[in-house]
Amino acid sequence: MKSPSNNINANGYVQQLYTKRALLYEALYVNRLGWGKTLDDFFRRYNYLIPSLKILDSGCGTGIITRTLYKIAHEKGYKDIEFHAFDLTQPMLDIFQGQITEQGLKSIELEQAAVLKLDSIPSNWKEYDLIVSSALLEYIPEEKISDALSNLRLLLKDGGILLLFITRRNFITGLTGKLWWKTNLFEEGQITSILQDVGFDKIELKKLPSLWSNYIMVIEVRK
Repeated sequence: MKSPSNNINANGYVQQLYTKRALLYEALYVNRLGWGKTLDDFFRRYNYLIPSLKILDSGCGTGIITRTLYKIAHEKGYKDIEFHAFDLTQPMLDIFQGQITEQGLKSIELEQAAVLKLDSIPSNWKEYDLIVSSALLEYIPEEKISDALSNLRLLLKDGGILLLFITRRNFITGLTGKLWWKTNLFEEGQITSILQDVGFDKIELKKLPSLWSNYIMVIEVRK
């Protein structure tokens, strides 16, 4: 894992927030509130995995999506899938790296990078079959969301899939997300309109198999 660039360190607010709450996020959301189990159920229902994929986890946090996909791929015997993951916050990546080391996971590369700074992402990280992103757009300034999605589109190969997990705007998320995690909140039509503006026209809403569907929407787009 390379050292963070000055460009990345300049975005200090999100880093400070998740540096303080990295362990809390993993313990509370992933484990106690069942986000990890929900993701496992989701990816078993919607079969995105086939052999020889190249997958990017954009804004990976502690790596729960990559770890979930890795587990399912391993069960299916798909050992040739290549996983890349980046996040802005080093303490989140440290937790992820600890899981990789502890569980002996292979073929997973991590980098500290920013979705708005394509030059912070390794030059060979491109042409992805699947890009997943959870709770990333919530921390992008509203006027830069199109830029972030355009960058992800550039990293996606023709025919590839971008899968977005995005916080819904409602009363509960207004309390927990807006006040506690300082996130932007979205409505389905709002995100769909932005996706269309950046060049995506194959857009489909997926459903989480739990109460999390009240708070998180999942949008699949194909290039």
